[in-house]
Amino acid sequence: MIRMKSPRGRRLVVTGVMVVGGGALALGALAGGQPLLAAMLAVLIAGFAAITYRWSGGGGDVAALLRSSGDERQRMIDMRSTAFAGVATILFCLGGGVVDLARGGTGNPWTLICAVSGVAYALALGILRRRA
Repeated sequence: MIRMKSPRGRRLVVTGVMVVGGGALALGALAGGQPLLAAMLAVLIAGFAAITYRWSGGGGDVAALLRSSGDERQRMIDMRSTAFAGVATILFCLGGGVVDLARGGTGNPWTLICAVSGVAYALALGILRRRA
């Protein structure tokens, strides 16, 4: 984990990660022959990055988590929110796999995403159990 002393430095790291990830999406769209989508993604990500940077400078739970400076209670909220989002994503992918299989498809990419999440969960469970 990157440790920076200043809140501004933390804000820049979070915003930078967002810009790099969004830039990769925009470049992928451009490489796929969709320049309009690439431009739209670049503008959206730049806007979201600016909002995130501004928001992370404020007070409250979300701002503290965006700065990676949350206390124990805030980190627990973040962990529970991440788990909830993961469960929602897996349920969505399970539904997509069932629908695709019912239509005579192979279930991909939905079943592959479910398999990756299951393996990741099992590995994390084993690793984190040993640390406890």
